[in-house]
Amino acid sequence: MLPERHPIFKVNSIQTSSSKRFVCHSEPHLETVVVEGGTIKRCLPHEAEYRFTEFSPLNNYSQVVLNSSGTLLCLHNDAELQILALKQDSDDCKPDEYRIPVPNGIKQVLWHPRARLDSCVVVLTQNDEICTFELLAEDYSQPTAVLNKQSSNRRNDLAISDVAALCFSSDGLTLYLLNTSEGGDLYAFYPFLPSDAALPKKTIQGCFHKALLQYQNLTADDAPEIKRRATRQLQFASQLHTTLKNSEHGSANPNDRITIQVSKAFRNAAIQGPYTINPFPENLYLATAQQLKVLALDDDASDLVLIAFDNGTILQCFPDLEPMMSWEDPECCYNNSLATIGSLNVPGTISLVFGSLFVILTPQKAILVDLSRIVNAINQSLKDCDVAELSEANLREEIVEQKGNFTSSSVWASGTHVMLLSDSSSSSVKTPLLQIKPEKSPGPSKERAEYERSSYDQPLPELIALNDKVQKLMKTPLPIQIDSKLRQTKLDAAANEDQLAVLTDISRELLTRVMVAQTLGLSLHSRLIGQQGELTSHIEKVCEINTKRQEISEALGFEEKRWKAVQAKNETIKTRFESLQKKLMQVSNSDEVRLQPVRRSELFWFKELKGQVSRFNQLVHTQRDLGETLSALKTELEYVKVDQFSGGDSSESNSEVNWEELRALLEKDAKIIGECQTELHKAAGELN
Repeated sequence: MLPERHPIFKVNSIQTSSSKRFVCHSEPHLETVVVEGGTIKRCLPHEAEYRFTEFSPLNNYSQVVLNSSGTLLCLHNDAELQILALKQDSDDCKPDEYRIPVPNGIKQVLWHPRARLDSCVVVLTQNDEICTFELLAEDYSQPTAVLNKQSSNRRNDLAISDVAALCFSSDGLTLYLLNTSEGGDLYAFYPFLPSDAALPKKTIQGCFHKALLQYQNLTADDAPEIKRRATRQLQFASQLHTTLKNSEHGSANPNDRITIQVSKAFRNAAIQGPYTINPFPENLYLATAQQLKVLALDDDASDLVLIAFDNGTILQCFPDLEPMMSWEDPECCYNNSLATIGSLNVPGTISLVFGSLFVILTPQKAILVDLSRIVNAINQSLKDCDVAELSEANLREEIVEQKGNFTSSSVWASGTHVMLLSDSSSSSVKTPLLQIKPEKSPGPSKERAEYERSSYDQPLPELIALNDKVQKLMKTPLPIQIDSKLRQTKLDAAANEDQLAVLTDISRELLTRVMVAQTLGLSLHSRLIGQQGELTSHIEKVCEINTKRQEISEALGFEEKRWKAVQAKNETIKTRFESLQKKLMQVSNSDEVRLQPVRRSELFWFKELKGQVSRFNQLVHTQRDLGETLSALKTELEYVKVDQFSGGDSSESNSEVNWEELRALLEKDAKIIGECQTELHKAAGELN
């Protein structure tokens, strides 16, 4: 089945008017989440049905962001956040929600990838402040940290204005900022952590090793600011490493996360930048940056930074130097550098970054750009510590286009397809290469079920919600109010136009309600057809079972007779064995048998048997000696042949061998062995 034919991508039947559809996915199991109006649909790629949830949506929400674990869904408009807690394997109950007002307005919302339980929201406000809201805090509606304040105690020129976009690095420790005041400058907060962080073990170890190495590489010529930053960075990394050492028990998986409480002093990071970009293309000096995305590399510590400009250019940059953590206002830039790897001209908006590909949406088409060649070359260069791979490899990107006006995109089925959604349709694009493998998800049981229930296009909770909506509309009076003057005026009067306008509004409202009722009827009809098919399948299964039951009952009588006969024979054999065992025990325990003297015939038989054994042993030794003699004669014959060929015309008397005597000796031996075998057969017969 094509991905777009999955029931989860069908347009919602509950909505009375068309609304924008959003699709997103979680990272562990690639669970797909579709949000439309006030409904949420969720399913895993292997599931034929989806789970349905209804909620009261935020007014005019413009964007939907799902955290990496798929447990929290954030909707936002220009001034408020609505966060929904998605319950696993739950359909009929509404999700818990958090409402967070943002008075300064909202530009962009991100989930912090290193927050405990993925419960920290990072908000870029309209006045360019960066606020973190932690749902695990005592008062989640108040930000636990506000960075880049325009009016702060610090020097005012260090506050960055005109921030267009935010993006986290692949390790989740750095927050990049894209500033458009000078066309497109990149800044960063490093480190950028919530108060309640969860860091992987390998991230803590890498952070500690890097801090220790940068501290050991300090020289006397370094500026005091650099020395202070390196010292404080090592202090922070040492605290993380100590926490890791104290909690090391159980699993040794480097991806396991360690919960760390980060103090406010280490959360108030200073902004770094602007980053230098070398070389910077000349055609971008007059362009303005619009978007900022990060493409993670294999080591989960290095990034490929994507900067999109308004002229359609997407710049691909690699951080060629390791920056240093900073908590003080920097007086100089230190290792804030990007190296340009390449660029491409694809106008549009970057909607999705996944693995080594990203998706660009335009009003006419969707463009899938695969950077596998570049990513693999960089990964190999980092692994080999040699940039020769970058100069020799083919670094051209692969581009796939899909026509249509799509508004949202996501991945499907382990990254093999990219789903593209518009307000009324859906489509899929097969990715050039398999991007990543999801974590093992709880798939179907390997044990074969007695009967597998049929799947339906709409789950039962969605039908119940649609029915409740119809019942509510039937009981609700029309919201249109008619002026008392119009009620008393005839239709052919001068106020005819006003009356017709009111009737048009009434007709439109009634038509909407009729459409909702017809949608319910059509959904129930489809459900009944599906249930009828399932009932037919059940009846066929029952008939098949009854037929087999009759066949089994007919064959059961014959099989029971055979079984009884086998049991009777078994009992007889068992009785005979028990009787024989009893007799043998009596014989072995009888003193009469043990004290009975050996008979003369038995004594003669044993004596004859002993003689035959001795004779057989003597014949065996004789045969062995004859075999050795024959082997020696063969060897001597070979030597004679060699001497004959080497000596030319020598005397024939030297090569003559008397073979008649040897043949007679062998015939005599064969006769003796035959007699021995005959005697042995006779002795065996007497024993039996």
